[in-house]
Amino acid sequence: MNPTSYRAPLEQNVSLAVFNNDECIFTSGKKWLHPLFDLEIFLQSFQNKSVLSVHDTAIGKAAAVLLSRMGVTFIHAELISRLALSYLEQCCPNVRVTYTHAVDRLMCATEAQLKNLTDSDEMYYLIRQRAKLTQGVSVCLEQVNHPFGNLHDISFSLAPGDRLMVTGENGTGKTTLLSLIAGILKPASGSILIDGVEAGKQKKRTVGYIPQFTTQPHFSLSVSEVVALGLDPHTKNKQKEIEQALERTSSLHLASRDFATLSGGEKQKVSVSRCLAQHAKLLLLDEPTASLDRENKQMVVDIVRSLTVTEIPTIIIVTHDPALSSLERWKTFCLGEDA
Repeated sequence: MNPTSYRAPLEQNVSLAVFNNDECIFTSGKKWLHPLFDLEIFLQSFQNKSVLSVHDTAIGKAAAVLLSRMGVTFIHAELISRLALSYLEQCCPNVRVTYTHAVDRLMCATEAQLKNLTDSDEMYYLIRQRAKLTQGVSVCLEQVNHPFGNLHDISFSLAPGDRLMVTGENGTGKTTLLSLIAGILKPASGSILIDGVEAGKQKKRTVGYIPQFTTQPHFSLSVSEVVALGLDPHTKNKQKEIEQALERTSSLHLASRDFATLSGGEKQKVSVSRCLAQHAKLLLLDEPTASLDRENKQMVVDIVRSLTVTEIPTIIIVTHDPALSSLERWKTFCLGEDA
Protein backbone atom coordinates (compact mmCIF):
# COMPACT_ATOMS: atom_id res chain seq x y z
CA MET A 1 0.00 0.00 0.00
CA ASN A 2 1.29 3.47 -0.94
CA PRO A 3 -0.33 6.16 1.27
CA THR A 4 -0.67 9.71 0.00
CA SER A 5 -2.19 11.78 2.84
CA TYR A 6 1.17 12.38 4.50
CA ARG A 7 2.30 14.58 1.60
CA ALA A 8 -0.55 17.07 2.01
CA PRO A 9 0.43 20.53 3.40
CA LEU A 10 0.77 20.67 7.16
CA GLU A 11 -1.77 22.61 9.18
CA GLN A 12 -0.71 25.90 10.75
CA ASN A 13 1.56 25.50 13.81
CA VAL A 14 2.13 21.81 13.07
CA SER A 15 5.74 20.77 12.51
CA LEU A 16 5.22 17.00 12.35
CA ALA A 17 2.33 14.81 11.22
CA VAL A 18 2.38 11.02 11.37
CA PHE A 19 0.03 8.66 9.54
CA ASN A 20 -0.82 4.98 9.88
CA ASN A 21 -1.80 4.13 6.32
CA ASP A 22 -3.76 7.33 5.52
CA GLU A 23 -5.03 7.96 9.05
CA CYS A 24 -3.36 10.78 10.96
CA ILE A 25 -2.40 9.37 14.36
CA PHE A 26 -0.01 11.98 15.76
CA THR A 27 0.82 15.69 15.34
CA SER A 28 3.18 18.07 17.10
CA GLY A 29 4.13 21.71 16.91
CA LYS A 30 7.37 21.40 18.90
CA LYS A 31 10.83 22.25 17.58
CA TRP A 32 14.10 20.37 16.96
CA LEU A 33 13.85 16.61 17.66
CA HIS A 34 11.35 16.84 20.50
CA PRO A 35 8.33 15.85 18.36
CA LEU A 36 10.16 12.66 17.39
CA PHE A 37 10.96 11.77 20.99
CA ASP A 38 7.26 12.27 21.81
CA LEU A 39 6.35 10.12 18.82
CA GLU A 40 8.68 7.36 20.02
CA ILE A 41 6.83 7.23 23.35
CA PHE A 42 3.46 7.36 21.61
CA LEU A 43 4.30 4.43 19.31
CA GLN A 44 5.29 2.22 22.24
CA SER A 45 1.63 1.92 23.19
CA PHE A 46 0.06 2.34 19.74
CA GLN A 47 -1.53 -0.84 18.47
CA ASN A 48 -2.14 -2.10 14.93
CA LYS A 49 0.72 -0.31 13.21
CA SER A 50 0.62 -1.02 9.51
CA VAL A 51 2.36 1.48 7.19
CA LEU A 52 3.80 4.52 8.96
CA SER A 53 4.41 7.71 7.02
CA VAL A 54 5.67 11.09 8.21
CA HIS A 55 5.51 14.69 7.05
CA ASP A 56 8.18 16.80 8.80
CA THR A 57 9.16 20.41 8.27
CA ALA A 58 12.90 19.73 8.53
CA ILE A 59 14.86 16.48 8.60
CA GLY A 60 18.55 16.22 9.36
CA LYS A 61 20.57 13.09 9.91
CA ALA A 62 19.45 12.81 13.54
CA ALA A 63 15.77 12.85 12.54
CA ALA A 64 16.49 10.29 9.82
CA VAL A 65 18.07 7.97 12.39
CA LEU A 66 15.12 8.29 14.77
CA LEU A 67 12.49 7.81 12.06
CA SER A 68 14.17 4.75 10.61
CA ARG A 69 14.44 3.15 14.07
CA MET A 70 10.70 3.69 14.59
CA GLY A 71 9.89 1.73 11.45
CA VAL A 72 8.68 4.63 9.30
CA THR A 73 8.32 3.61 5.65
CA PHE A 74 7.46 6.89 3.91
CA ILE A 75 8.96 10.30 4.66
CA HIS A 76 8.13 13.69 3.19
CA ALA A 77 10.25 16.67 4.25
CA GLU A 78 9.82 20.31 3.41
CA LEU A 79 13.57 20.68 4.06
CA ILE A 80 16.04 17.79 4.25
CA SER A 81 19.81 17.60 4.50
CA ARG A 82 21.86 15.60 2.04
CA LEU A 83 23.48 13.94 5.04
CA ALA A 84 20.05 12.58 5.95
CA LEU A 85 19.36 11.52 2.37
CA SER A 86 22.71 9.75 2.13
CA TYR A 87 22.14 7.91 5.41
CA LEU A 88 18.65 6.76 4.42
CA GLU A 89 19.82 5.66 0.97
CA GLN A 90 22.79 3.67 2.27
CA CYS A 91 21.41 2.26 5.53
CA CYS A 92 17.63 2.24 5.10
CA PRO A 93 16.92 1.25 1.48
CA ASN A 94 13.29 0.35 2.28
CA VAL A 95 12.46 3.90 3.39
CA ARG A 96 10.99 6.05 0.60
CA VAL A 97 11.76 9.78 0.79
CA THR A 98 10.32 12.81 -0.98
CA TYR A 99 11.15 16.43 -0.25
CA THR A 100 10.61 20.02 -1.32
CA HIS A 101 14.09 21.44 -0.71
CA ALA A 102 17.48 19.88 0.06
CA VAL A 103 20.58 21.46 1.62
CA ASP A 104 24.02 19.99 2.29
CA ARG A 105 23.34 19.84 6.01
CA LEU A 106 21.24 21.56 8.64
CA MET A 107 23.08 24.21 10.61
CA CYS A 108 23.02 22.57 14.03
CA ALA A 109 25.60 20.92 16.28
CA THR A 110 23.82 17.55 16.18
CA GLU A 111 24.19 17.35 12.41
CA ALA A 112 27.92 17.98 12.69
CA GLN A 113 28.30 15.44 15.50
CA LEU A 114 26.72 12.67 13.43
CA LYS A 115 28.35 13.57 10.12
CA ASN A 116 30.82 10.67 9.91
CA LEU A 117 28.93 8.07 11.98
CA THR A 118 27.06 5.09 10.56
CA ASP A 119 26.17 2.90 13.56
CA SER A 120 22.50 3.41 14.39
CA ASP A 121 22.83 2.50 18.09
CA GLU A 122 25.76 4.84 18.64
CA MET A 123 24.00 7.73 16.90
CA TYR A 124 20.83 7.07 18.88
CA TYR A 125 22.83 7.16 22.11
CA LEU A 126 24.47 10.47 21.16
CA ILE A 127 21.15 12.02 20.11
CA ARG A 128 19.43 11.10 23.38
CA GLN A 129 22.37 12.25 25.43
CA ARG A 130 22.40 15.59 23.61
CA ALA A 131 18.67 15.91 24.29
CA LYS A 132 19.34 15.06 27.96
CA LEU A 133 16.98 12.11 27.71
CA THR A 134 19.13 9.76 29.78
CA GLN A 135 18.66 7.90 33.04
CA GLY A 136 22.23 8.68 34.07
CA VAL A 137 23.67 11.16 36.57
CA SER A 138 26.79 13.31 36.49
CA VAL A 139 29.99 12.16 38.22
CA CYS A 140 32.76 14.55 39.25
CA LEU A 141 36.03 13.61 40.98
CA GLU A 142 38.40 16.39 41.99
CA GLN A 143 41.90 15.71 43.38
CA VAL A 144 40.85 12.44 45.05
CA ASN A 145 43.47 10.68 47.16
CA HIS A 146 43.37 7.37 49.03
CA PRO A 147 46.17 5.19 50.44
CA PHE A 148 44.74 1.92 49.08
CA GLY A 149 46.11 1.44 45.60
CA ASN A 150 48.10 4.66 45.92
CA LEU A 151 45.41 6.81 44.36
CA HIS A 152 46.83 10.30 43.94
CA ASP A 153 45.01 13.41 42.72
CA ILE A 154 42.43 11.53 40.64
CA SER A 155 40.22 13.94 38.68
CA PHE A 156 37.67 13.35 35.94
CA SER A 157 34.06 14.23 35.20
CA LEU A 158 31.25 12.46 33.39
CA ALA A 159 28.03 13.90 32.03
CA PRO A 160 24.73 12.03 32.56
CA GLY A 161 24.76 8.94 30.35
CA ASP A 162 28.52 8.97 29.80
CA ARG A 163 30.43 5.68 29.62
CA LEU A 164 33.89 5.21 31.12
CA MET A 165 36.29 2.27 30.92
CA VAL A 166 38.85 2.21 33.76
CA THR A 167 42.03 0.26 33.03
CA GLY A 168 45.42 -0.18 34.69
CA GLU A 169 47.76 -2.78 36.12
CA ASN A 170 46.90 -4.83 39.18
CA GLY A 171 47.42 -2.86 42.38
CA THR A 172 46.79 0.55 40.85
CA GLY A 173 43.55 1.03 42.80
CA LYS A 174 40.81 0.29 40.26
CA THR A 175 38.57 -1.54 42.74
CA THR A 176 39.30 1.08 45.40
CA LEU A 177 38.25 3.79 42.94
CA LEU A 178 34.85 2.12 42.39
CA SER A 179 34.40 1.69 46.15
CA LEU A 180 35.07 5.42 46.59
CA ILE A 181 32.55 6.37 43.91
CA ALA A 182 30.01 3.96 45.43
CA GLY A 183 30.49 5.66 48.82
CA ILE A 184 31.75 2.47 50.48
CA LEU A 185 35.10 4.13 51.17
CA LYS A 186 35.79 7.79 51.88
CA PRO A 187 38.62 9.67 50.15
CA ALA A 188 41.54 10.79 52.29
CA SER A 189 41.21 14.12 50.50
CA GLY A 190 39.45 15.56 47.49
CA SER A 191 35.78 15.34 46.55
CA ILE A 192 33.46 12.95 44.73
CA LEU A 193 30.07 14.28 43.66
CA ILE A 194 27.29 12.16 42.15
CA ASP A 195 24.66 14.38 40.58
CA GLY A 196 26.04 17.19 42.73
CA VAL A 197 25.76 15.20 45.98
CA GLU A 198 28.66 13.74 47.98
CA ALA A 199 29.25 10.07 47.15
CA GLY A 200 27.42 7.79 49.56
CA LYS A 201 24.66 10.30 50.29
CA GLN A 202 22.51 9.69 47.20
CA LYS A 203 18.96 8.48 47.27
CA LYS A 204 18.68 4.71 47.54
CA ARG A 205 19.06 2.84 44.25
CA THR A 206 20.83 5.71 42.52
CA VAL A 207 24.04 3.68 42.35
CA GLY A 208 24.20 0.06 41.26
CA TYR A 209 27.50 -1.56 42.23
CA ILE A 210 28.60 -5.02 41.13
CA PRO A 211 31.91 -5.99 42.77
CA GLN A 212 34.12 -8.81 41.57
CA PHE A 213 32.41 -12.12 42.27
CA THR A 214 35.18 -13.15 44.69
CA THR A 215 34.22 -10.29 47.02
CA GLN A 216 30.48 -10.84 46.94
CA PRO A 217 28.90 -11.91 50.26
CA HIS A 218 26.93 -15.12 50.56
CA PHE A 219 23.23 -14.39 50.84
CA SER A 220 20.94 -16.97 52.42
CA LEU A 221 18.27 -15.79 50.00
CA SER A 222 16.76 -17.13 46.81
CA VAL A 223 17.86 -15.65 43.50
CA SER A 224 14.47 -13.93 43.15
CA GLU A 225 14.89 -12.39 46.60
CA VAL A 226 18.37 -11.12 45.72
CA VAL A 227 17.06 -9.46 42.55
CA ALA A 228 14.15 -8.03 44.56
CA LEU A 229 16.66 -6.18 46.75
CA GLY A 230 17.13 -3.81 43.84
CA LEU A 231 13.45 -2.98 43.46
CA ASP A 232 11.84 0.22 44.62
CA PRO A 233 9.43 -0.83 47.41
CA HIS A 234 6.66 1.04 45.57
CA THR A 235 7.06 -1.10 42.44
CA LYS A 236 3.58 -2.28 41.45
CA ASN A 237 4.35 -5.58 39.70
CA LYS A 238 7.46 -6.80 41.49
CA GLN A 239 7.33 -10.34 40.15
CA LYS A 240 7.21 -9.12 36.55
CA GLU A 241 10.19 -6.80 37.12
CA ILE A 242 12.17 -9.65 38.70
CA GLU A 243 11.40 -12.02 35.84
CA GLN A 244 12.24 -9.46 33.17
CA ALA A 245 15.59 -8.69 34.82
CA LEU A 246 16.46 -12.38 35.09
CA GLU A 247 15.40 -13.00 31.49
CA ARG A 248 17.80 -10.31 30.25
CA THR A 249 20.70 -12.28 31.76
CA SER A 250 19.35 -15.71 30.78
CA SER A 251 18.99 -16.55 34.48
CA LEU A 252 15.24 -17.03 34.91
CA HIS A 253 15.77 -20.77 35.44
CA LEU A 254 17.74 -19.91 38.59
CA ALA A 255 14.91 -17.92 40.19
CA SER A 256 14.15 -20.38 43.01
CA ARG A 257 17.76 -21.39 43.69
CA ASP A 258 19.61 -20.41 46.87
CA PHE A 259 21.99 -17.62 45.86
CA ALA A 260 24.76 -19.06 48.07
CA THR A 261 24.78 -22.32 46.08
CA LEU A 262 25.43 -20.67 42.72
CA SER A 263 28.72 -20.71 40.87
CA GLY A 264 30.73 -17.49 40.66
CA GLY A 265 29.53 -16.90 37.11
CA GLU A 266 25.90 -17.47 38.04
CA LYS A 267 26.21 -15.07 40.97
CA GLN A 268 27.64 -12.46 38.63
CA LYS A 269 24.70 -12.79 36.25
CA VAL A 270 22.19 -12.52 39.11
CA SER A 271 24.00 -9.41 40.38
CA VAL A 272 23.65 -7.85 36.93
CA SER A 273 19.93 -8.73 37.08
CA ARG A 274 19.62 -6.98 40.44
CA CYS A 275 21.06 -3.76 38.99
CA LEU A 276 18.75 -4.02 35.98
CA ALA A 277 15.75 -4.34 38.31
CA GLN A 278 17.10 -1.43 40.31
CA HIS A 279 17.17 0.88 37.25
CA ALA A 280 20.37 2.37 38.65
CA LYS A 281 21.28 5.83 37.42
CA LEU A 282 25.00 5.11 37.92
CA LEU A 283 26.22 1.58 37.21
CA LEU A 284 29.62 0.52 38.60
CA LEU A 285 30.94 -2.80 37.28
CA ASP A 286 34.18 -4.31 38.61
CA GLU A 287 35.50 -6.93 36.16
CA PRO A 288 31.92 -8.04 35.34
CA THR A 289 33.05 -10.81 32.95
CA ALA A 290 35.96 -12.17 35.01
CA SER A 291 34.26 -15.45 36.00
CA LEU A 292 32.19 -16.05 32.89
CA ASP A 293 32.67 -18.34 29.91
CA ARG A 294 32.74 -16.96 26.38
CA GLU A 295 28.97 -17.18 25.83
CA ASN A 296 28.13 -15.42 29.08
CA LYS A 297 30.84 -12.81 28.57
CA GLN A 298 29.11 -11.92 25.31
CA MET A 299 25.80 -11.77 27.17
CA VAL A 300 27.24 -9.13 29.54
CA VAL A 301 28.70 -7.18 26.61
CA ASP A 302 25.30 -7.26 24.88
CA ILE A 303 23.51 -6.08 28.05
CA VAL A 304 25.96 -3.21 28.52
CA ARG A 305 25.50 -2.23 24.88
CA SER A 306 21.71 -2.40 25.14
CA LEU A 307 21.73 -0.22 28.26
CA THR A 308 23.43 2.54 26.27
CA VAL A 309 20.46 2.72 23.88
CA THR A 310 17.61 2.07 26.33
CA GLU A 311 17.91 3.28 29.92
CA ILE A 312 21.23 5.08 29.25
CA PRO A 313 22.59 5.19 32.80
CA THR A 314 26.06 6.53 33.47
CA ILE A 315 28.34 3.47 33.38
CA ILE A 316 31.83 2.98 34.81
CA ILE A 317 33.50 -0.38 34.13
CA VAL A 318 36.78 -1.73 35.44
CA THR A 319 38.00 -4.42 33.06
CA HIS A 320 40.90 -6.21 31.41
CA ASP A 321 38.56 -8.15 29.12
CA PRO A 322 39.14 -7.45 25.41
CA ALA A 323 35.44 -8.20 24.77
CA LEU A 324 34.44 -5.20 26.90
CA SER A 325 37.46 -3.10 25.96
CA SER A 326 36.39 -3.42 22.33
CA LEU A 327 33.17 -1.46 22.97
CA GLU A 328 33.53 1.57 20.75
CA ARG A 329 33.50 5.26 21.66
CA TRP A 330 33.83 4.80 25.41
CA LYS A 331 35.87 7.26 27.39
CA THR A 332 38.91 5.65 29.03
CA PHE A 333 40.83 6.39 32.22
CA CYS A 334 44.06 4.51 32.92
CA LEU A 335 45.23 4.36 36.52
CA GLY A 336 48.95 4.29 37.06
CA GLU A 337 49.79 6.29 33.94
CA ASP A 338 52.01 9.28 34.35
CA ALA A 339 50.10 12.53 33.97
